[in-house]
Amino acid sequence: MARITLSLDRPTGNFWIDTGLVVLIQQFGEGEHEAEEVLRKLVDRLVQKTGKSGVYFDQATGQFREYEKVNWVYPTNLFIKVSGVAPKIEIQINGKKEKFFTQPPVFDLSLKLRKSKNPCDICGDVVPLTDAKMWMYPFVVEPGKFGTFYPGTKRGLKLCARCALAGLAGYLGWLWKAQGRNALHFFIFHADLREMKRLHEEVLRPLQTKGSGGGTAPVAFFGPYLHETTLGLLLALFAHVPESDRLSETARRLLATLLGASAEAPPSAVTLYAVTGKPGQAFNMQALREFSRLQPLYRLYEQWRQRLQEIAPNPHQRLVDVFRQFQQRRDGDTETLWRDRIARAILEFDDPLPFVEQFLFEARAREEHPRPLTPGTLDVLNHYIQEVLGMEEQFRRTLAGFGHTLGAAAHEHNEMGLLYSLRNARNPEDFYRVLNDAQFRLEITVPEALLQLERGERIAGVPWGRVKTLLAIYAMNAYLRRSAPQTETSQPTEQEE
Repeated sequence: MARITLSLDRPTGNFWIDTGLVVLIQQFGEGEHEAEEVLRKLVDRLVQKTGKSGVYFDQATGQFREYEKVNWVYPTNLFIKVSGVAPKIEIQINGKKEKFFTQPPVFDLSLKLRKSKNPCDICGDVVPLTDAKMWMYPFVVEPGKFGTFYPGTKRGLKLCARCALAGLAGYLGWLWKAQGRNALHFFIFHADLREMKRLHEEVLRPLQTKGSGGGTAPVAFFGPYLHETTLGLLLALFAHVPESDRLSETARRLLATLLGASAEAPPSAVTLYAVTGKPGQAFNMQALREFSRLQPLYRLYEQWRQRLQEIAPNPHQRLVDVFRQFQQRRDGDTETLWRDRIARAILEFDDPLPFVEQFLFEARAREEHPRPLTPGTLDVLNHYIQEVLGMEEQFRRTLAGFGHTLGAAAHEHNEMGLLYSLRNARNPEDFYRVLNDAQFRLEITVPEALLQLERGERIAGVPWGRVKTLLAIYAMNAYLRRSAPQTETSQPTEQEE
């Protein structure tokens, strides 16, 4: 009878299998275990009653009896397609022959290990192997759905008993968030096994949403796209580092250490794997991304909070509001594509400005009652531009000041079209032509710093397109602020001016 050995000192390096190993060690502890016993207990945790009933024919009494139907828990049932089985008997009812179970069907999984020994495709151990099924490892055994992820495994994956059972346990270690039939996201944190175990026990488990059909992942906001929901997850997680009403002080310190927010030397880097697909009869995977720069992302989050502290009593919530705003209602649905693109740029430390510009001109400015960006948005962008994109602070301030003047003057002269011309400039010649128009039609002076086009089509060392985009954002936001009713929330912050 097969036995498996569980140890925190034997990671595989595979994010799914290692997550399952953590789950196995949490439940069974380190050491040797009977494989069949482990399998039976895992199945018990993954099967639940559906609330429906069926009938089977009891051969001992010759009567039909009811039984409570069970199925794999959602969303595991999108991946594990093994049905309940039981012997059947043919019985004639009203002249028609029908087949009935002779006992309640059992949702059973089995490990069929070969007698010969070969290297496991995941851990490399030379032991008896089994052909991987989807219930063991969803990413490689359905080439039609996941073949592009591991194209080299079309021969079929061969797993040892330990990795096969860890694969099944992996379903119990993920965080997930569902949006009806539109999207299912799931998230897996991966690092050293010991740190993973502590992260699961002390941080993720206490924070998990329970009793909700929408999922177990706590998120600040979410949508049908991967990056926006991933950013929503990370913001919700980051909020517990400075203070927390749900984590113990020990757990909070652990989280701070993992994210590089404490004086202690950070352990091995934590990586987040995020997967998105469309749920249906099965799971149609649409994206899988790896995010390994969580520590610099947390430092950026801390700096944003510090900047927003000057204008908002709850800087975390204001930051959430800043990112949440990039959506629009369309035909009864909420379109969040802009938010996803901005989130992707932030998560990858890329340039989010073109998507902010697009949102401002294509969504906000065309609303029935146009509004400026949520107060604090430009503070967040300004800090990002300086820290990540490396724009010199004085030049950024020059752009912000001129953009404000341009937007205010355009509003005074009812010249929104001029701002669209600025936004639509496709080369430096277009850009300077628009600025020239602005000088004459709005009677404003263009700062000298903008007039010096350098080698490589740069202005003050910045690609001219980025200068144009940022100026268009500043100007349109100033225009919309003057158009909107002056409420407390529409007032500009000092750093936006």
